[in-house]
Amino acid sequence: MDLRRLAGRALVGGLCVSGAVAVIALLSGSFDEIHWRVVGTSLGFSVFTCTAAAGAALRNRSHERLRALGGATVAASMAALVTLIAGLWIDDVDWLWRAFGVTGLAALWTSHASLMLGALRPTDSPTVRVLSQISAFTLGIETAVGVAAILEVDVGEGVNVLAALIVVTVVTTVLAPLLRRMQSTTAPSPAATAVGRGSGFAAEVAESARRLSLMDLPAPARAEVDHLRRIARDAGA
Repeated sequence: MDLRRLAGRALVGGLCVSGAVAVIALLSGSFDEIHWRVVGTSLGFSVFTCTAAAGAALRNRSHERLRALGGATVAASMAALVTLIAGLWIDDVDWLWRAFGVTGLAALWTSHASLMLGALRPTDSPTVRVLSQISAFTLGIETAVGVAAILEVDVGEGVNVLAALIVVTVVTTVLAPLLRRMQSTTAPSPAATAVGRGSGFAAEVAESARRLSLMDLPAPARAEVDHLRRIARDAGA
């Protein structure tokens, strides 16, 4: 929840700064290069703070691969922001923009993978798991093609294949959470089976988690509070 609030505040702050600069420049009648740089820096800060938050959310997960994915997401997001700022404020440095293109694509891909794979639950069906993995994998291929294009590497004729992969990525990204939602509404979760669907126990756990979330707890404890919330939500379904 702290990461979500941080990402939300960064997004709001960046948009406010960008909007304020744009309004002032338009009213003054001079939208020069400095204004563009400020707007680009603010928007970049907002976007890459959000992608970094997607990876940072995996920092306390028990699975080593998820933690590694989260670390890669944060690193790619920081690199993308640094290269974007450098490219905006340093004149005539072509390799900085190429570096931003590579790191920016890497940040978007790893954050997408962090969201898709980090959302997997033990109760998810095999179909949901496969769709989530396909979504992350196909976007990885598209990212590799984009990086090759930025580096001017010849990847041959494959526009139709790339377009098909994009369609697969979009469809699997949308279907995975939809099927998860349908599954949760049609079949009781293990937590609901254990305590009884609709019992007061789930409400008591949710209330305890709410009170704990108001306390100044370390990050591992907050992760456990989030886990209790998920249990209560599943049990009350």
